Amino acid sequence: MSRTVIAAVVAAVIAVLTGIAFFVTSTSFDDRLKKDADAKLLRAYQVVQQLNQLEGIDISNKAERLAAEKEFVAAIKTDSASERQTQARIGFQKFTADEKQGAVKPDIIAVVDASGNLLAMNEVPTVVAKQWKTDRGDSIIPALNVVLGKKMIVSDIWSYGDKGMMKVGVAPVIDPDAPISARDPEGVVIIGAIVVAYAQTATQAQHDRNLLGTEIAYYDHSNVIATSFTRGANPEEDTAKARVLSDLLKSGGLAEGSTKQKTTIDGVDYIAAAVKMPRSSTRPLPRECTRGDAERTAGPSPCYPAMTAGAVVLAPIADPANTAAAVKLFIVLLGGGALAIALLGLYLSHRRLVAQIDQIELGVIDIINGNLDRTFRPVGLELDGLANGLNVMLARLLGRPEPGEEEFDDEGNPVIQGRVEFEDGEGAPAADPDLAALAQESEPDYYKRVYTEYLAARRATGSPDEVSFENFIAKLKVNEGKLKAQYQCRAVRFRLVVNDGKVTLKPVPIFA
Repeated sequence: MSRTVIAAVVAAVIAVLTGIAFFVTSTSFDDRLKKDADAKLLRAYQVVQQLNQLEGIDISNKAERLAAEKEFVAAIKTDSASERQTQARIGFQKFTADEKQGAVKPDIIAVVDASGNLLAMNEVPTVVAKQWKTDRGDSIIPALNVVLGKKMIVSDIWSYGDKGMMKVGVAPVIDPDAPISARDPEGVVIIGAIVVAYAQTATQAQHDRNLLGTEIAYYDHSNVIATSFTRGANPEEDTAKARVLSDLLKSGGLAEGSTKQKTTIDGVDYIAAAVKMPRSSTRPLPRECTRGDAERTAGPSPCYPAMTAGAVVLAPIADPANTAAAVKLFIVLLGGGALAIALLGLYLSHRRLVAQIDQIELGVIDIINGNLDRTFRPVGLELDGLANGLNVMLARLLGRPEPGEEEFDDEGNPVIQGRVEFEDGEGAPAADPDLAALAQESEPDYYKRVYTEYLAARRATGSPDEVSFENFIAKLKVNEGKLKAQYQCRAVRFRLVVNDGKVTLKPVPIFA
């Protein structure tokens, strides 16, 4: 297997493992985020109804407490406008003084008479009597129409012009001194009513969000009135998200009473559920209006408008601490780092091994080319054993000292005995008149004769050598093989040449 293929396999394995880790981590985090969002939504869905029901009860209790103040009885019964304003102001002041410090102040506290005419309103100097009445003479506040006709207290949702959706509580004002008619089954005389109302604002929605742990939006007739969405750290409501939510409600993307639904707002995924706002009363309300009853909300057989207001709780499928993104980034960086380290390790190992292999290869080529005196020096920890093994093999084949048994000169180089000098082969050797005799000589006689002549010539030139017969013949055969390939001949033999005191062996190619 090539080094490139090995590197590709390693890279592929690391990439696949990194991808698997990334996928498993992503899936695990996504599942956990969805489960957390589901749990938050379930809790918020259960709590939001209870929360708004408690708020409705609190508002109706305030209306009931105000209706019991004698100043409002006096204000309704007097014919003097100035006296009415004085008595009503005293009643309003007593109520606000009794409220707990820090409690949210009602947006509307008003007194109406038995006909539904507006008599006085807190912090409003003058009022229009028929401000809350329709052309038909009934009140625009459905709860007020019911309370003025029967002794009961109602907590409901009321849409009031530019003030938007309001949580309203209505309680009757009873005249304790009025004579009781024998035909009156209630045994009381209702002379008017108290209206207490709180506007559903974004600030209140943000307060509810802190209690619920989820985002919340209040709507009426599919129009979102207030939401807990803010613009970052700014407490100002994010109206753009409110408009998106209104479009979802109008299109049926969020249906009341349906199961949880997944929706996306401004790039953030939410699990959402819509729920109708609760209403309460101390006595049963009239039957709910149908389309044919739209004009019959007052009179002898009134009906009561169906609830059109509701709340949407939205649990974000999000990671506030961005833990998932950090872990995913860590996995990607870890995989990239592992890949880089693995490839760098392969590259460095390749360089180290290739350098050692190149030295061994050069030595082998040198021996193939006839240099049997070549020895392999240490090349590195990885291939030192191979180099030593090759030296031992050559020593035993050539009959020279094995590694560790050599003699060294003054410079620390090993003393190599039995050196044989060869002349380089010619590209086109000249004709040799003695070629026939040389070719007909038997191989054993040839090797023995050349060896004997070589030793004699070395002694005659004053440079005797102790080259063994085996070493000498091995060197001859190696050079013969090399030169046969070079000359493309049948055989190669050597003739002894002595020139200027130097003894060499000259190759003679034999073609026939």
